[in-house]
Amino acid sequence: MAQLARRAKKDLENLPTPLADKARTIIRRLDNEPHLGKKLVGPLQGKRSAHLGRSHRIIYTASDGHIVVLTISHRRDAYR
Repeated sequence: MAQLARRAKKDLENLPTPLADKARTIIRRLDNEPHLGKKLVGPLQGKRSAHLGRSHRIIYTASDGHIVVLTISHRRDAYR
C-alpha cells in the first residue's frame, strides 16, 4: 500500500467518515494505477493530484513504483 506522510495521516483522520472511506479506496487504487492523478506543474512539479469527490484532492508522488501520499485537502488549499 502507498505510504502516508504524517500530514496525510492527520488529514485523513480529520475527514468526514464517507470521504475518508473514499480516500482510502483511492489510495489503494494508486498501488495498481500510480498515474491515476494528473501531473502538476509549476512549484508542484513532480507531484500528482487525484480527485477525491468534487471538493478535495489527494496530492502524492509516484516514482519507481513507490507512492507517497503527501496531503489530502480541500481543493482551495491543496495547491498552495
